[in-house]
Amino acid sequence: MPLSSLEGNLQLKQQLLPRLTGRRLSHATIVSGPEGSGTHSLAKILARGLVCSGTGSAPCGTCADCRKAAADIHPDIITIRPEPDKKAVSVDQIRQMRADAHIRPNEAPRKVYILEGADRMQGEGQNAMLKLLEEGPAYAAFILLARNSGALLTTVRSRCDHLRLSTDEQVVDRLLAEQADRLAECWLSGDEQAMMDLCVPLEKSDRQQVVTLLELLRGQFCDRLADHPDRRNVLRGVQLLDWLLQATQRNVGTGHLLGWLCAEVKGQK
Repeated sequence: MPLSSLEGNLQLKQQLLPRLTGRRLSHATIVSGPEGSGTHSLAKILARGLVCSGTGSAPCGTCADCRKAAADIHPDIITIRPEPDKKAVSVDQIRQMRADAHIRPNEAPRKVYILEGADRMQGEGQNAMLKLLEEGPAYAAFILLARNSGALLTTVRSRCDHLRLSTDEQVVDRLLAEQADRLAECWLSGDEQAMMDLCVPLEKSDRQQVVTLLELLRGQFCDRLADHPDRRNVLRGVQLLDWLLQATQRNVGTGHLLGWLCAEVKGQK
């Protein structure tokens, strides 16, 4: 499960990518967000990155640890859930986790605990968790899942990295994907006016959103390479998008980028 599989949350992914690439993940992380925002998915990505024993960016996806983690059978990734008929993880469960944490990992470089509903724990449980965060062994890592991170003790929050997920960004990403699909269809059909109608409102968009749109549009062209009747024109679109994306690195204005995209519709006629 690569980071790109996490829907939306572009800024968070940009913040997290260098940590995964450089294997600089924190030993304690709070992952918070509303239901449906992807907190469990992100927790799995972090856990896989922490147990990865391969080289390069983590998770590498190919080492034995990554493969076991992907199949949810890795012995060093432990999920702590509330007991049946309980709303929250109990202090006794935290104490058991603390004892287990001092047993070295079975196979991986790290031993990772995913704690569900951390924000619902009572004060005694949170204080026990705090002691583990402060005194736990160096190989142990903890991922605390929360809908409301504000319900966690300040002392717990201060000892953790905090990754906040948002469903609002997922909506934005879906809209951008739909726009990219429409742009690809208009561009490949040579409909210059339709391209203009789509691009002009986008000039007021956030720069990063425009860059994301261009990346998605390139993906739309690539998806059409195999079976589009005018493969040469699709390839021209891919090459154009490569050039435009390089231009974004030189801080070219979004209006110019979109203008070039529209202007190239003429070139295919």
